[in-house]
Amino acid sequence: MSNTQRRTQAQRREETRARVLACARHRFGQQGYAATAIEDIARDAGSTIRPIYHYFGNKEALFEAVTESFEAELLSALQAPTAQGTAAGIAESWQRFMALCDTPGFVQVVLLDAPHVLGRERLRRSAVVREAQRRFDEMWPERPLSDADRELYARMLLAALTEAALMRGERRDYDSSAALVPLLMALDTV
Repeated sequence: MSNTQRRTQAQRREETRARVLACARHRFGQQGYAATAIEDIARDAGSTIRPIYHYFGNKEALFEAVTESFEAELLSALQAPTAQGTAAGIAESWQRFMALCDTPGFVQVVLLDAPHVLGRERLRRSAVVREAQRRFDEMWPERPLSDADRELYARMLLAALTEAALMRGERRDYDSSAALVPLLMALDTV
């Protein structure tokens, strides 16, 4: 027997789940949540809709899994070594974020559709928002932030990142990193 024939049922299930997730990332990223049908994702995955409902429950739960997969990439990029707690560290994180904005589907799923489909309150428990809040605490250790302040700053950061990503999409030739330097310098003096 070859290795392909010896795959366990669990391995086959995981492969199917991963294939459905990859196809859903592609469809939701290209077409958006509203224009994507479960049947199209199933067809792309070479499957029926049954495994989608089995592994994910429904379209919204599948979309949440897709959103979480993109957010995991963002979290990984944000947690990569930087000069954390400094303007240079923020600039590095900015570059990583902007690179992710070029990943097919990221902006559509995470920044445009997720807040509407999954609800804005979901952001409070997002690992990405918690990481942003941790970064704020590192930036200003001498002045501890209240929970409300941390949440406000994280929301402001998300709004700014969303607008920056949309502008990047509108103006591909614009180098937003150059514009970031004076802003960071101003923040550093506050």
